[in-house]
This record gives sequence, C-alpha cells and structure tokens, in this order.
Amino acid sequence: ATLPNATAEAAYTATLTAAGGTAPYTFSISSGNLPVGLSLNASTGVVSGTTNVAGSFTFGVRATDSSTGTGAPFSATNSYTLSVGAPAITVTPSTLPAAAVASAYSQQLSASGGIAPYAYTVSSGNLPAGLTLSGSGLLSGTPTAAGSFTLIVQAEDAHQFTGTQSYTLTVASATVILTPATLANPTAEAAYS
Repeated sequence: ATLPNATAEAAYTATLTAAGGTAPYTFSISSGNLPVGLSLNASTGVVSGTTNVAGSFTFGVRATDSSTGTGAPFSATNSYTLSVGAPAITVTPSTLPAAAVASAYSQQLSASGGIAPYAYTVSSGNLPAGLTLSGSGLLSGTPTAAGSFTLIVQAEDAHQFTGTQSYTLTVASATVILTPATLANPTAEAAYS
C-alpha cells in the first residue's frame, strides 16, 4: 500500500506485488513519474535504482493480470508517494587543532556520506587572517592575528547535497624570544659585538 522512503545517492529497491487475478502480472506507471534514476521492472514489480534528487514524488502503478475472455485482462491501480531524503554528509574532523601567530598551519578536512568530489567553503564566520581554505578542503597558511575564530565549513558533494561542521579555531599569540639570555663582558678600548 505504501513504499519505504529512499535516500538520494543510495541504492533503493522495493517490490510491488499483485493478487486476485491470473498470474503473471504486468506492472506499469499509470501516472506521474518515478524519481530520475529509479525504474519499475514490468514483469517483477521491483522498483529499483539510485536517484540523485531529493523530494516527494507521486505516481500511479497499474498491475494487469493475464486473464483472457470477457472483460479481460483485469487490472488494479494504486497511487504512491515516494519521499527521497538528502544524504547525511559529515565533515571531519569535528574540532581543529590550535594555531599560533607566525607559525605555519595545515589541516586537511574531509567529508563522507555523499558522492565525491566534495567542494569546501566557509559558509559562515571568518578564518583568521593569513589562513585560507582550498576547494579541496585544505586549511592552511600562517596566521597573523591571535584570537578565537568561529566559522562554519560546508562540504558540497557531486550532486549539490551539503553538510556542515562548526569550528572554533584558537590562534595563540606569537612567542617572542630575545637571545642571547646574557651578554658577554666587553673590554675597554677593544671592539665589541
């Protein structure tokens, strides 16, 4: 009577059956359309495939039996609404290691749950000055400002499905060291450096 929900970019299969007539039955779409990527097997009643679109899709299916004679063949039609959800895309790592002013920084981000390749962007907030995020997910550079920076990174997969991860990146102040710790004693009337 109903079909199980589907998830975009994931293989889907559901079997429709008919009873009350003379087998075998032939199945066909009587109205509307299946999501792109899914198909109905006319002889088995199996709806299967992989769709790359999310949404709600309404369509009708007709099952026709193999009866002969007056009024034959006999058929029944049912209307279905198939909900296709977006894939759950996860961006990792869940936290970023701390950075320091004037020290080179590099952290590779990755994503899963969708279809590669992924494109990475900062969808909210700002990176510290001196750091950039490449489209391939490499966060790198040399920070020039200390502080705590809050941002959201978005990963978009090959079919425009997205996942996000919120980060707080702490950039420590630079540690300035003056050397040597002590000075050698000079001698009067002798060059000193």
